[in-house]
This record gives sequence, structure tokens and C-alpha cells, in this order.
Amino acid sequence: MCRRRAAQRFDTGGCVMNPLRVSADATAIRSGAIAPVVASLPVSLTNAGTDTPASELVAVDGALGWPQRTRDALGNGTQGLMLIQPCPVTADEVPQTPSVPVVVDYRFAGNPAVLTVAGHFDGWPVEALVEVSSLVSDQGDLHRHLLDQLATARRLGLPLTDLQPLAWGPSGYYLRGSTGLGVPVLLSAHVTSAAPACLRVRGLAPDLAIELSVPDPSTARPAVLVTTTSGGALTEPTVWESAHRAAWRRLHAAAVGALPVTDLDDLRADLTVANHVLPPPDNRPSKALHETSPRKDPS
Repeated sequence: MCRRRAAQRFDTGGCVMNPLRVSADATAIRSGAIAPVVASLPVSLTNAGTDTPASELVAVDGALGWPQRTRDALGNGTQGLMLIQPCPVTADEVPQTPSVPVVVDYRFAGNPAVLTVAGHFDGWPVEALVEVSSLVSDQGDLHRHLLDQLATARRLGLPLTDLQPLAWGPSGYYLRGSTGLGVPVLLSAHVTSAAPACLRVRGLAPDLAIELSVPDPSTARPAVLVTTTSGGALTEPTVWESAHRAAWRRLHAAAVGALPVTDLDDLRADLTVANHVLPPPDNRPSKALHETSPRKDPS
């Protein structure tokens, strides 16, 4: 007998799995590169047709007003929600205890290589430095990049509990933070039009150096992870998957009950730390909170 759950039929005894339907507005489709991602996961996902009354999965863009849009979407019988690159809000604005899984799609923190490198930071020495730096193409993206960096540190197993500003201006920022165990972490971002946006993680311990380079998803380039010990440098195997695609695979797994996710709780904790150094909302560049033009992110 076929057992059906969450609009799926598993391939057992002649049954096949139905992909979950995905819906999103035009802004979310652009910012999350949803069309190519759904096309690359035909067994798991499919775009909801215009004549479809409901979809199992919904994407919400993280521009100004995303907390309310998220609440509205969660109340429409969806089985999972994707929040794409949220802008900063107060921690209290983040929806509490949603009834369905919510995954946050970060441009860099969601790259599968981040989880690969996380194992190298297990038992990281308290006196050893970790640096997370970014190149940013537009000043208005600085605030989103900070949230992305905090999420990256958390997924490395190094969640920040303290953050202090060293410098913040139109050309970027330098911030000093630490984890609950006291590991020092430096965060920096530099605004430039000379190179595509990217993120780099460096860890320097007495017997180990780690360097992870994560390109912008729009470049279609893979992340590169190099570890260096007394025996030499080693480039880890390449993972050919974008952060967007990895996020949708996580949401699908969560929607069918195969994977627990705590993305909203993690985002709330990161916002609590970030808002100690971010300027008041009225003084932030409008592009950090409003989508004034489509983001170029096709993959």
C-alpha cells in the first residue's frame, strides 16, 4: 500500500514521488534565482502553475517588510518557506515558532563548502584568529553582507555572542567579535566595483591554516577550500553547487520531515548581535532595506 505524506508518493511498491510545488513573486524569483534552481531539481521541485490554487513551498524576498510577508505566507497552508537574503530588522520582528519549516537563503553562508570546512574548526584554539571578509559591489548591501557573515560564522560552529565596531563607513567596515568560548573573530567588508562580490574565511592556528573562498552565486564558480599544515597545502574536493540550490534542497528535506531546521532562531540570535553595531534603521542606506533594482544572480 502506498503511504502519502506532504504531497509526496515515495517510490515503494510501484509508487513514485511527486515534486513539491514552488511559488514566489517576481522579486523573490530574481533575488533567489529560483527558476534555474527548480529546473535543476526536477525530482524534488516544480514551479506552481498559474492555475494552481496552492503550492507546498513559498519563497519570500528579504527586502523591507519581510517579517509580515513571512507571517502572511505561513498562514496560507504552506508546508515550507524560503526567506531570501533578509535585510536587518529588530530581533523581535522575526516570526516566532512557525508551524512549518523556514530556511534562510544566504548568498554565501548557504554554500555547501561552508559545512565542509566547519569540521576543521572543531576544537579551534581560543587564541587562534578567525577572519571573515567580503567584497561588496554596493554600499547598500553592507547590512545584508553582515548578516551573511554572521550566519557563516555560526555554520562554521563559531556563533558570535559579542560584536564591537572598529570602523564603519561608505567604503566598508571592520568589526571585532568573539564566540561564547572566547575565540576572536574579525569581520570586514570592502565596497568595490573592481571585482564580483565574494566571501573569504581564514583561520590561523599554530599548526593549521584554513582558507575558504566563496564566490558570488552569479559567477557559477565553485568555492575553493585550502588547508595548510606542516605537511603542505591541500585543496579539498570541489563541490559544484550554489548556495541557492543547497538551500532549496534543505527546505525540501525539512518539508518532508527528513531534516530539522532552526534558521529563524539562528537569524534572531544573529540580529541581536548585529543590531549592536548597525546604525538605526532611519540612517541606513535605503538599498539595504528596499529592492530598487533586480539583483544579478542567475544561478
